[in-house]
Amino acid sequence: LQTTRALDLGPGDAVVARELVLLRAQAQAERRATADARADAQDALEAALAAGDRRHEGIARRLLGILNQRDGDLAGARTELGASTDIFRELGDDTELASSLRERGLAEVFGGSLSDAEWLLGEAEALTEQLDDARGRAWVRQHQAWVAFLSGDAELAETRLLTAAQEFDLLGDRFGRGWAAGLLAYVRFYQRRFDEAEALAVEVRRDAMELGDPWAPAMMDSLIASIRLWSSRFVEAEELSRRALTSFRQIGDKFGAVQALAPRMRALVALGRIHEAERGIEESLAMSDAFGNLSFPMMAAAGTAVHLGLGDRALSVSQQAVERSESMGADGSESRITLALALCQVGRADEALAELEAVTTSTPYLWSVRALARALTADSPGSIADAERVADDAGASYLDRVIADTAAAAARAQRGEIELAHEHFDRALDAANEAGDIVAREVVIVVRAAALDEAPSIDAAHLGAGWKLVADNVREVVAGLPGEPVS
Repeated sequence: LQTTRALDLGPGDAVVARELVLLRAQAQAERRATADARADAQDALEAALAAGDRRHEGIARRLLGILNQRDGDLAGARTELGASTDIFRELGDDTELASSLRERGLAEVFGGSLSDAEWLLGEAEALTEQLDDARGRAWVRQHQAWVAFLSGDAELAETRLLTAAQEFDLLGDRFGRGWAAGLLAYVRFYQRRFDEAEALAVEVRRDAMELGDPWAPAMMDSLIASIRLWSSRFVEAEELSRRALTSFRQIGDKFGAVQALAPRMRALVALGRIHEAERGIEESLAMSDAFGNLSFPMMAAAGTAVHLGLGDRALSVSQQAVERSESMGADGSESRITLALALCQVGRADEALAELEAVTTSTPYLWSVRALARALTADSPGSIADAERVADDAGASYLDRVIADTAAAAARAQRGEIELAHEHFDRALDAANEAGDIVAREVVIVVRAAALDEAPSIDAAHLGAGWKLVADNVREVVAGLPGEPVS
């Protein structure tokens, strides 16, 4: 508002006019007014080029690079941010160079190479140390936390975020602190510390609303939707994620839209709204090419596909998610586990077990999928052992428990331990019913009928072909063993 008033007064100095336009573009970018920010940045760039003003050219290109990155145009972001860093190197302007390097590193975080991002941010960090630029250093720490988070090092991400938040606090920078706290909330979520994650998310959302930031509240709504999802509160998860998705669409933020789609798609599956979930998969995949090697859109789509039981589709998408994680240098454990579940749904359980050998984390999701793969390959002791690990882990999700107990039940049936098989199936069905997940409930019923050679009590209208093939394979494995109880 103030810069617009100043420009309306018609400053006679062209340098001052460009400075005001760039300042307004920066403010608009922070407010996520992307179209207005781009128009001002482009005008400033053209004016700077005409005047031969290299400094203003570098700032304008940096702004355009930031906007390109948000639009999912990684190539465009690299071009503009690379040109900006080159300009400030030539000018010997270390303050502006540090800013451009920081944004160039962030572009690599969202779809490029984490090793390149670490290198670029390391150079920016060194410059901010030399300049004694506390605010710039805090932003570098926040960006470096993204690198650690995506690399699977939650402990390092937490350390960097706490340092950044402390530095922002000392500077009285509520905007910066909100960014650090928001990412920390996501770290807490992936650590399964849901109460802490939600408390942080609520705080960040409230502060962002006071500051007039439309992006952070939507991002925190997405996070709380994920917490509701894994707490089996699917209606709330769907409502929160829908609100977040609407906000992201309004401000044209594709990265945010994918974040909101992830819990939304899974909630829709659980609620039995299959066609809507499938449309969500298509939307997520349609946006995935905008993010270079960033695997998250593919991961979200693959997770939804295996939940539905779309075996062939889940296999193709999860393979791409793993490839992107490897190309970027990110931790691909979750994508590999999803790929293994997809392999189980296309009748390749042996390959699923081989894929799981490459997983570097040990989680209930890993154990539940491995329990299923082992049951499908007649490794009943291994399947039962993995299922027990899931049962003993307080952080296991309802879906982990459903898959693990269903697998253990099939393993018990292979051994002729029918009474124990019934107990596992009952626990799996109770978990699915208590959660209210329609698809999970049908999975248990169909596999139970197959393992015990019964007619299913439902038509399994919500299940994809992948889950039905799992049930058929369970029937074959059980029929292939004479059933010798093991004490």
